[in-house]
Amino acid sequence: MVLVHGAGNTAGVWASVQALLSCRSVAVNLPGRRDRVAGIADVALEDAVGSIIADVDALAPGPLVLVGHSAGGILLPQLAARWADRLQHMVFVAGLCAPHGEKVVSTVRPHAVAEFASRLAVLREKFRDCMLDPAPTVAGMRAIDEATALGIDSLNYMDQPVSWEGVPAVPRTFVRCLRDRIQPRPLQEQLISNCGASRVVDLDSGHTPALSAPKDLARALNSLAS
Repeated sequence: MVLVHGAGNTAGVWASVQALLSCRSVAVNLPGRRDRVAGIADVALEDAVGSIIADVDALAPGPLVLVGHSAGGILLPQLAARWADRLQHMVFVAGLCAPHGEKVVSTVRPHAVAEFASRLAVLREKFRDCMLDPAPTVAGMRAIDEATALGIDSLNYMDQPVSWEGVPAVPRTFVRCLRDRIQPRPLQEQLISNCGASRVVDLDSGHTPALSAPKDLARALNSLAS
């Protein structure tokens, strides 16, 4: 099980869930945090996908279940295409996604696409060469806090087109968080449609169940993986 965190998080967000999983798991760090050196405001989807593939291929041969939380869901289609011969299931945990060739911002804020692009340009200039929780060995980068990284990550990933080219026909599940203050119910319904989920699992949790409801999330993931 490959666990992809969302905006403003690191792989550590999955720790409590991993301890309860019934299968082997790999939680990855996206570029721009820990020892994945990159300016967090400028990470391209292709670079993030390449980083994840390198990490997982080095550790986990065999069949895979992809799990993406929030902005991590944006990466799942391209990962799925690259692992088409290994993939068993895609799980979007409050996962952001868009139809092929479209940006997630067009789903989340359809009337503010230009505004989001302008804000992102400002953030990229202001936070050039910045990272979240950089490892002590990383030099030449400035550290930023989680709240700042959250806004930068979100805008950066939501402003890039999503590709579904080459994605295999595997089951897709959307984990809907019933007390999610970030994703109101109409937006959740649109995201479910965007990712083509054939199954919806409801959790009585906020937007990040890996932190607020790890037992419930692990139980749901174990059921899907089995």
